[in-house]
Amino acid sequence: MSSALCPLRSPALRVVARWWLSAYTPGRLPSRTEIDLNAIRHALPYVWLIEHLSEDDAFRYRLAGEHVNEVFGYSLRGKHLADIIESHMREIVRARFLHVLNTPGVVYAVGRVYMRIGGYREGERLILPLSDDGVNGTHLFGVTDYGGGRRDDWEKPPEYMDERFLEIDDVLAWRAELGVSNGS
Repeated sequence: MSSALCPLRSPALRVVARWWLSAYTPGRLPSRTEIDLNAIRHALPYVWLIEHLSEDDAFRYRLAGEHVNEVFGYSLRGKHLADIIESHMREIVRARFLHVLNTPGVVYAVGRVYMRIGGYREGERLILPLSDDGVNGTHLFGVTDYGGGRRDDWEKPPEYMDERFLEIDDVLAWRAELGVSNGS
């Protein structure tokens, strides 16, 4: 990303990014056990947590907020990615997730988000890495704001977002704009 300006518009994404930036220290990714529910309380309906099951090379939802579950039409908790994502999207989503875990990196996307219960919305998504050991990505901490305006008149493709695969340093550049000090 060429600009240090923070592109996040959704208050939910900004809250989660602020928490993650305050929990991150150079060379050490935050852990899921460090998630400060009080700090992100206003974003809870929009968050989701996915565990990478390395032995099966699969992804399983550990939790998803009410807003996310409503869009899918059911609870994602305990569901595997392969069970809920259309087959033509699986490799795209898998590549997105592996970028976050293996780089480690971040994915930011904005644009048309397909709703599993029909229609489309303009949405915004942020996916951040979490780690059980501080170094290797083990979980994806995501926040998706599907927005409020449902549109049934858009034609396919089912998902069209401006998706940016970022490095950690790109996100660190957002600190000042999000009100996070370098020492936080």
